[in-house]
Amino acid sequence: MNNLETDSKFLKKAVIINIVGTVLKVCGPLLTILLARIFGAAEFGMFVSAQTLLLTIARTSTLGLDKGLYWYLPQNRLRDRLPYDGVMESFWVAVMVALLCTAVIFVGSFTPYIADEMPWYGLSLVFYAACYVLSNVSEGNRRPQNAVFINSFFVAVLAPATSIVLHFLDVPHALPLGLLVGQIGGFVLHYVLVRRQFPEMPLLPGKRVSKELLVYSLPLGFDEFVSSFLIRSGLWMVMLFLGPEKAGAYGIMVTISNALQTIRVGFTPILTPVVAGMDKERLKTDLKPVYSYCVFMVTFIQLLIGFFIVLFPGEILSIAGKDFIVQPETLGILLLVHLVAGFGGMTLVVINGIGKSLYTLKMDTFSLGVALVSGYFLVPSMGLVGAALSMLLYNVVAIVWNNVYLLKLGLRVYSSKLVSQVVWILALIAFYILLNMQVLVFTLVEKIVAYVIILAALGVYWKVMKKRMEADKNGVQTNS
Repeated sequence: MNNLETDSKFLKKAVIINIVGTVLKVCGPLLTILLARIFGAAEFGMFVSAQTLLLTIARTSTLGLDKGLYWYLPQNRLRDRLPYDGVMESFWVAVMVALLCTAVIFVGSFTPYIADEMPWYGLSLVFYAACYVLSNVSEGNRRPQNAVFINSFFVAVLAPATSIVLHFLDVPHALPLGLLVGQIGGFVLHYVLVRRQFPEMPLLPGKRVSKELLVYSLPLGFDEFVSSFLIRSGLWMVMLFLGPEKAGAYGIMVTISNALQTIRVGFTPILTPVVAGMDKERLKTDLKPVYSYCVFMVTFIQLLIGFFIVLFPGEILSIAGKDFIVQPETLGILLLVHLVAGFGGMTLVVINGIGKSLYTLKMDTFSLGVALVSGYFLVPSMGLVGAALSMLLYNVVAIVWNNVYLLKLGLRVYSSKLVSQVVWILALIAFYILLNMQVLVFTLVEKIVAYVIILAALGVYWKVMKKRMEADKNGVQTNS
């Protein structure tokens, strides 16, 4: 069995897992929307801002070693190292840095610079960082189902559900304590599953992180810090310029639109180990069918979800309450952002997979500058729409830059078969515009019928495209 066929089988299995994960991911956002309704716009806005800050600190605490394991673990097989080399070394570095950050938060809470509520959120920090490392270990070891179940369902449901229960029991600090319970539960499950994969792995490795892993990971660690600010810059600018209530409304729209983003992000641990296992010859022959297949599946799943959100935006936003229905056109722009990123944004995964982690840091740093400058002018003048347009702008800049960089490296990653998906994306955008301009006006029953028809059309399209993509892959295998 050749390498391309092995990779193709893994990708097909991983796609099924990703689809299941997408279904499970619905539960978390629904409960998050319910949190907004229960706790109110202002308190929910503070919660969203604190949580995103916590995620940023936790990601930074890993120093990029968590994402470095995507690349390093496949290299263990190629270089005859122990299969678990780098795992516990990375784990303990992340835990120690997270503990240091937690101590800073607790000490800072006695000053005017850190809110009194932040130490309660800080309790989750160590478990967040540990979960990042252990989750990426499973994904780098081609066990994506572990992270999908725990991160996309178990923790995503347990944390908000716990907060809701604590709220009705009149327990103070219900929101941060819910996060803590969710992360502890996730950490326990991740640790058990990693131990099953590597039963001989010692708890204390007795050595430091290897220089090779560290050199590759540190740029990713700095990039994680930059990209975390990049991703959340819009929300924080809304919080700064427009206040917590608008931040809560924007946070709800981001949560809904992130249903599309999570599809693309879910393919990062799938595609990275595959690309990392390719030598220079395979990059020239096998990368295009592998990458094009991933882009096809990401965009296809995003279209399924995107048409639903476009047809039923009012019904979705009303779950959180009428206070959150603010500039609803913002949601359409956020959907466009993730559709564009789903089609062209995974080039960055390829760049990381071939070992160019320093490039990623440079690119995201530049994108952060674009986001801050554009947000500074757009958010005060255009509100939530301005924040969404700022996100669209820096994503387009990064996608164009990344694709040009791959072309300079002599890598062609897009199949001509993907042109049809561009047509579908444009059709979704046009459909959204027609609905918002009220050129098309549907009753609820008509919306349901329209969505069923769209699903049927996408189903036919998927069958046709699947055969064409398989033909491309078989052609590459024959030529090789």
